[in-house]
Amino acid sequence: MIQSSLVSTIYQYKCLDSAATRSITSVYRGHRCDGWPLRNSAHKMKKDAVKIKRNSDYLSLACWLLLISLLSACNEAPEPPLRIGTVPWPGYEPLYLAQDLGYYEGSQVKFVELTTASTILHALRSGNLEAATLTLGEVLKQIGDGFDLRVILVMDISNGADALLAKPAMESLVDLTNKRVAVGYTAVDALVLDGALRAGGLTTADIEIVACAADEQLDCYSAADAIVTFEPYKTRLLTQGARLLFDSSQIPGRIVDVLAVRETVVSSHQRSLERLLAGYFKARAHLANEPDDAAKRMAARLGIAPAEVLASYSGLHLPDLKENQLALTGNPPLLQRTANNLASLMLEKKLLKTTFPLENLPDGRFLPITAP
Repeated sequence: MIQSSLVSTIYQYKCLDSAATRSITSVYRGHRCDGWPLRNSAHKMKKDAVKIKRNSDYLSLACWLLLISLLSACNEAPEPPLRIGTVPWPGYEPLYLAQDLGYYEGSQVKFVELTTASTILHALRSGNLEAATLTLGEVLKQIGDGFDLRVILVMDISNGADALLAKPAMESLVDLTNKRVAVGYTAVDALVLDGALRAGGLTTADIEIVACAADEQLDCYSAADAIVTFEPYKTRLLTQGARLLFDSSQIPGRIVDVLAVRETVVSSHQRSLERLLAGYFKARAHLANEPDDAAKRMAARLGIAPAEVLASYSGLHLPDLKENQLALTGNPPLLQRTANNLASLMLEKKLLKTTFPLENLPDGRFLPITAP
């Protein structure tokens, strides 16, 4: 009989447990996959018998299709780990919030927290990471150097979260003249400093630039007269009395943070990438609906109080799913235009050596279809 052969086949595959088997066989029995209606309808009218036979055939076919689907799922090879490099930054924090809420349990999604963007880029290029949270400028720099990346998520747009802070006695940008300004090594630092100097009618010749690593912000501020910094250090320094002279709200749209993936691993991690973004948007919904709980979960990692966590987001715009769909799948994708404009500016500032095509940069295929 159909039922007995199916059950026999099921038991040959160890990936289907006894509970699943009982469930399947109960479906078969409930729908009479063994042809029982025909044997018990021998005294009915001929056309009714034909109708029942046709229905039984359809149900038998459905049973086989169900079995094939289950066995195919069992035989799918697991994807390799998806390792994502990050640095402390409020715009990236929803990823860790998703992890804390259990949205990645049982998945291959693994986070690797590092201290600087340069460390992340080294790990990415050496194959120790599959993906990373980066600024768009950092992504463009890598592509310009021949390392192909795809942007699968626009995480945030800085609208005040990056800033130039000075000692309390300094009241304006003009006061930076002949002063020591601590600046990091990234394109973002260069963009913020350039914007601040232009706003104050100054050039780099008017200040003394002091190199500062991303994880040494507090020490750099103590040793210099001013610093180009970012959240959560911006909030910490303002709490200590630093004076805000310039921030990224004065150069709108130039500083964009994204989630980038090595082009060579995209096809081998598709399920994990979908799971990663689904969890991210679920965490975003939790942040919107339960801000106090989310802030408490994120505060310890960022090293600031829960109230300061929520305040740090005032300087960021976090694009929602619809905005990401427009940015990554529009015709043309909005991110492509943003990247072209930024590349031109970076070329002008000698942060890029040459221009290059960017039509393959946005990749929106892993975005959820609907918001949680």
